[in-house]
Amino acid sequence: MDKKHKEVASEDLEIKRVAHYHSQQILLLIILIVLFTLTFFCTLIYIGKYYEAKFNVDNNTKIMEYKTKDNSVLITNNGEINKTIEEEDTKYNKEYLIEKVATLKFVTKKDALKDGKININIKYNIFNNDFKHNVISSTNNDVLVRFMYSYDNENWEYVNNVISTTNSTLNPLMGSYYDISGLVENLKVLTNFEINNKKDTTTIVYFKCETLFKNIEDNIGKNIHAEFKVEYVQ
Repeated sequence: MDKKHKEVASEDLEIKRVAHYHSQQILLLIILIVLFTLTFFCTLIYIGKYYEAKFNVDNNTKIMEYKTKDNSVLITNNGEINKTIEEEDTKYNKEYLIEKVATLKFVTKKDALKDGKININIKYNIFNNDFKHNVISSTNNDVLVRFMYSYDNENWEYVNNVISTTNSTLNPLMGSYYDISGLVENLKVLTNFEINNKKDTTTIVYFKCETLFKNIEDNIGKNIHAEFKVEYVQ
């Protein structure tokens, strides 16, 4: 083979080598892109499941925040009650209790111009109530409710005042219970309830309602749908 043919062959080999190298680089790039894409989507799926588990444990939870120059108020409500008495509920008890707790965090800044003060309303709104209504209120009737609040989540103060409704009033019974059997009303549990703060102070208040179903063996299939909530008065 003469010198010219050798040079041509050498150039062809170099071109093939370079082409093969570029092909390997392109293949490696494609593999990296595929791996990155799979990793990205797996990460998104994992994050999605994490946030779903962390923040959507209870879709009924409602968080509201209100801020001014000197104060901030954070209210967490989780007070939907939607209960139908089932035969399973009657196996071990003659009563059934649903407890709901709302929290309020009230922060007044250190450099606030004055001490903090806010007002809130506590409501228990009943949208559906299949239970028998009795003209005479009694702790022996089918559905009772009572309300309380606490500054430490341990020592509770019961609401024991007359509660206004859309059309009438409810009087407290023994044990601070109110008879709501058969009522479809909006209960104004507390109106303009005042909470005070000193400067550079954080106050947390817990509000609880206990909905008690009695005589449940006689009320299988009956439903009550209500909502217990704290409202900030602006």
